[in-house]
Amino acid sequence: MAAASPAPPQAPLDRTAIESYFSRQLKLRHLQLLVALADRQTVAKVASALSVTQPAVSKMLGEMEKGIGIPLFERDGRRIRPTAHGECLIRHARELLLLAQRASEELHAMSAGTGGRVEVGVLSVAAPILIPAAVALFKQRSPTATVCLHEGTLDQLVPALRAGQLDMIVGRLARGLAAPEFTSEALFDDPTVIVVARTHPLARRKRIKWADLTGLAWIVPSAGAPMHRHLLSVLETHGVGTPINTVESVVIDANVSMLQAYPMLGLLPRSHARHQEEVGTLKILPLSLGAPLGPVSTTWRIDAEDTPAAALFRACLSDAAKAAHR
Repeated sequence: MAAASPAPPQAPLDRTAIESYFSRQLKLRHLQLLVALADRQTVAKVASALSVTQPAVSKMLGEMEKGIGIPLFERDGRRIRPTAHGECLIRHARELLLLAQRASEELHAMSAGTGGRVEVGVLSVAAPILIPAAVALFKQRSPTATVCLHEGTLDQLVPALRAGQLDMIVGRLARGLAAPEFTSEALFDDPTVIVVARTHPLARRKRIKWADLTGLAWIVPSAGAPMHRHLLSVLETHGVGTPINTVESVVIDANVSMLQAYPMLGLLPRSHARHQEEVGTLKILPLSLGAPLGPVSTTWRIDAEDTPAAALFRACLSDAAKAAHR
């Protein structure tokens, strides 16, 4: 049986025709259509979402494919799915629509007499002390500007920063942010320490050894987080087994409450732990977790537009960090 002939190579796209179509005929409505088709996958759902008829959806898509000169979607039963060229265009369509939305919001803010908007991703290490101080400075310097905070983990915030949904991330620099597309400004070192409630049996001991932690309950960072891996490595180095009675949480306020309600060990940034010691709720254990995983930093995209609000908030972060660590 003869082997099947390989598919003939696809003819190269007409670059001039594509550029002409993009500059003269492509509209935001077409970009919305592309994203809707990718997300909803059926013409009927897309027509309903865009408040148009199904023939209108088919017509718009046909016009785009004719103008660009290549199929952007293919049918898979009742559903449609993007081709490789379609996926490429959809990715850029999402970015362009996001930019258009941001431009609209900025124009509205200007017309309303407000001072712009900044979207900030916050890791838990920065949430309790640094961020409130920076926001207070920001509002003093630009009362009508809006700062929108998004707390999360690196695996949640880095894709949002990369997609332009965030202006910056504030937190401990880690591998997820060490990429050529990002730049960072170190703010301060804030190593993680082990803490317990004042009522915990270990809090009353004058001397504590690593072996004393064996078998105890822990509040630990989410599995896969850099500090989670670092903690397990440190415990293994000191002959302490992997904790089996654990709660995974990066919500610092909840962690402090849980530590007081149940005899557990937890992790806190040293700056916040010292504050809790001062108010008499927690005690820092005299056990070192070794070298910190990196400084608390502000990280943003190199190619992102540096809006006045974003630049101001970075300056406020820097000033708040200096004031807190003099």
